[in-house]
Amino acid sequence: MTTVTAIKPADEASLSRREQRKMEVRGRINEAALALFSAKGVELTTVEEICESAEVARKTFYNYYSSKQDLIRELSDSMLYDETSNVIELALEKYGSTRERVEYIYGVMIDNLQRYEELERCLVHQALLDLSSENSQIGQRLGDLNAAFSELVRDGLRLGDVSESYSVEFIGEMIVGLINATIINWVHDPSYPVFDRIEEVKRLTLASFLKH
Repeated sequence: MTTVTAIKPADEASLSRREQRKMEVRGRINEAALALFSAKGVELTTVEEICESAEVARKTFYNYYSSKQDLIRELSDSMLYDETSNVIELALEKYGSTRERVEYIYGVMIDNLQRYEELERCLVHQALLDLSSENSQIGQRLGDLNAAFSELVRDGLRLGDVSESYSVEFIGEMIVGLINATIINWVHDPSYPVFDRIEEVKRLTLASFLKH
């Protein structure tokens, strides 16, 4: 017979500290990688440099990631999807009209592309590669993005400044689709006028779905 030992409060606290420590170390690795990727480029940055900057042993790095590519995959997931959802949530809190919120979201998007151009291209490329993986979470992540933009539209309906001609879900999906098409074109063609196109996507979004 297997004996199940109850976890004492002290053990629970210890487990919590261990988990917090893991999160702190993972955060240091991610931040160090982002800084180095931005400064040197993804290809030229080594695992050793990331470890040195994060002040962790090489063995510790491999406790969290199987390779540099695995780290890039997580950063891609976090920056392309979680960060966008966070920006939308912040826009909802910070601004009182859908127009202001849309202007803010696209402004952050352009700012990030200007500041982290090579890194953003690498992360999007990784996301596209993950589409072919049987374990890909891209479908779920796109669904999350659609839901985040749909919430933006839904709150606009509550404010009364979004057109009721289309369903909330359709508008959310169209915005995500337009953004994705623009970014994918840019990834495959470095000469693609991505900033002009994002500005046009923003204007199309405002003209098509907001009341005038």
